[in-house]
Amino acid sequence: MPRQKRRYVPKVKGCYECSQRRIHCDRVQPCCGKCASRGIPCSGLGVRYRFRDGGSPGKIAWQEENSPQGGKWPGDLPQHKCSLSFVRGGSFEEQYDWTSNVANDPAEPNALVGPGPDSPETSSIGSPEAMTAHPLSVDLVDPSNEFLLTYFSHNIAPQMVVMDDKYNGWRYLILPFALSDKMVMDAVLAVSAFHLSHKSGGTLPVRPDKLYAKAILGLQNRSSLDEYDMLTRQSIFVAIITLLVGVMVNGSSDFPILFHMLQSALDAVGGEGGLGNGDMANFLLRQIRKFRVYAAPLLSEEAGVRSIVAHAQESFDCLHYNGNLHPDHALTFYLNAYLRQQAYDIYLKRTTMGPHGTLDPDKIEKFKETLGMFPEGSIGEHSLVWPTFIAASESLKDEHRLYFKQFLEKQYHRNGFLNLQQALKLLDKIWARSSYTNWPALLPEPRVFIM
Repeated sequence: MPRQKRRYVPKVKGCYECSQRRIHCDRVQPCCGKCASRGIPCSGLGVRYRFRDGGSPGKIAWQEENSPQGGKWPGDLPQHKCSLSFVRGGSFEEQYDWTSNVANDPAEPNALVGPGPDSPETSSIGSPEAMTAHPLSVDLVDPSNEFLLTYFSHNIAPQMVVMDDKYNGWRYLILPFALSDKMVMDAVLAVSAFHLSHKSGGTLPVRPDKLYAKAILGLQNRSSLDEYDMLTRQSIFVAIITLLVGVMVNGSSDFPILFHMLQSALDAVGGEGGLGNGDMANFLLRQIRKFRVYAAPLLSEEAGVRSIVAHAQESFDCLHYNGNLHPDHALTFYLNAYLRQQAYDIYLKRTTMGPHGTLDPDKIEKFKETLGMFPEGSIGEHSLVWPTFIAASESLKDEHRLYFKQFLEKQYHRNGFLNLQQALKLLDKIWARSSYTNWPALLPEPRVFIM
C-alpha cells in the first residue's frame, strides 16, 4: 500500500522583524506585541519588498532612463503659520577638516565632460548593493504612491546632488525609508505631487497641500525627540529636509518655519552627534551642513555672516564625499568648491563694506570665468545655483548680470523648481535698489530657499 503524502499545511509566518530575530510572532495587526514592546516599527504581515536593480511585476524599481525634466509651472504651497519647536537638549560641536584647498586658481578643465564609471549614462541609477542593504517590509504600495515615489527618484533626487549615481542618498536611502515611515512617505509624496502638479496644471487626483499638511502634522506629533529611539529621531530629520526640498520646488515662504524646525530638532538631540551612526546619519549630517550655510543668508544678514564664518568648511562635506567616490571627476568637485568659496568671500566682503563699499570688479569676472569652465550641460552645473545667485547679486556690469541671469533661467527650465523664479525676481529688485541699501539685507525678504 503506497504511503500517503501528508497534506501540505502552509507555514504561518509572522512579521519580518520577528523572523529576523528568530522569535515567535503573535501576528497582531498592525503592530505585533514583540515589536511594540521593543518600540520598533513593525512591518506587519503584508508583502515585503526588496529593492533590486531593474524592475519586475510586484517590485518597485527607482530606475528609469530619459526621465522628464523642465517646464514652466505656476503654483505655490499653502501657508502654514504654525511654529514647531522640538524639545531642546544640550549642544555638541564637531570639527571637520576639509582637506582640499579651494583658495587657489583651478587647473585646466579636463574632467567636466563625459560620464564616469558610476554616472547615470553608463550604469543604472540606483545600486543593487545599496538597495538590498536596506530591506524593508511594507504593505502593498498603492499604485498612485508608487508612481509618486518613482517620480521623486527620476525628477527630484538627481537635482539634489552634484553627480547623480548609485550612491545618491536622496534615492537609495530616503525612498526605502519612506516605505517604513508614514510621515516620511507623506513628505516625499508631497514633494513629487507639488512638482508634478505644476507640470499638469493642478489636475492631479491627489492634493499636494493635503500631503504636505499630513507631513507637518506628523512632525508636530513627534516633537519630543528625547522620547524616541534613533530610527524615529532620524525620521524627523529626513522629513524636514525632504520638506525643505518641497519649498524649493514650490518657492514657498514656509522656508523659515521649516528651517527653524531643523535647527530646534538638532538642538533637541544634542547637536550633530545626536543623529546616530551609519549611512543615514552620515547622509543627514552632510545635508544639514550644506543646508544651514546656504539657508542662513536667506534668513538674516547676521545669521549669514555667522554661519559662513563658522560652518563654511563643513558645507563642502558633500563634495568631499562624492570626490572620494569619483576621483576621475576630481576637477568637477574642485571647481564646484572653488565657486562656492568665491561666493562666500563675495557675501562676507559685501556685508563688511556696507552699501557704499566697492568690491573689486575682477572678483565677479573671475567667478564668471570659472563658471564658464563648466561646458553646457556638464556634470555638476545644476548644483551651482546658490553661488551664482550670490555673484549675480553683487554684479554691476550688464554683461555679468545677463550672463548670470541666463544661467539661472537655464537651471529653472532644467528642473522646474519655482524657487528659481523667485530668485530671478529678487535679483531684479536687488539690481534696482537704491545706493543706500545693502543687497544682503534684501535676501531674507521673500522667505524663499534659493539653492
